[in-house]
Amino acid sequence: MARWIGHNQEKRAQHYLQAAGLTLVAKNVTYRGSEIDLIMKEQQTWVCVEVKYRQQDSHGHAAETISAAKIHRMGTAFQRYLSDNGINSNMVPMRLDAVVIDGDTIHWLKNITQ
Repeated sequence: MARWIGHNQEKRAQHYLQAAGLTLVAKNVTYRGSEIDLIMKEQQTWVCVEVKYRQQDSHGHAAETISAAKIHRMGTAFQRYLSDNGINSNMVPMRLDAVVIDGDTIHWLKNITQ
C-alpha cells in the first residue's frame, strides 16, 4: 500500500514540476541503495528531486523528514548518475530540490543544499 501511495505522489510531483516548465529525464534511479525519485531539467540545469509525502502532519511535516544525510546521499547518487551518463557534473549547472506534499498542499523547495 505504501509503495502505491509513494508512486502516486511521485507522479503528482512530476506533473507539478512539468507544469512549471521542467522536463522529465528519469525516475526511480537507484545507486548503491540510494534512490533518486526524479531527475529533471530546467532549461540547462540538471535537477535531482526528492519527493516526500505526509497525509497528515501529526508526525511532522514532509519537509522535516529530509535529513542532511539524505541530502548527501542524494548528491552522491546524482553525481554518479550524471557521470554514468557521460555528463561532467563540474561542467553543468545542477541542484538538489525537494517536492514536499502535506495532504493536498504541494511545496517545491529549490536548492535544498543551501
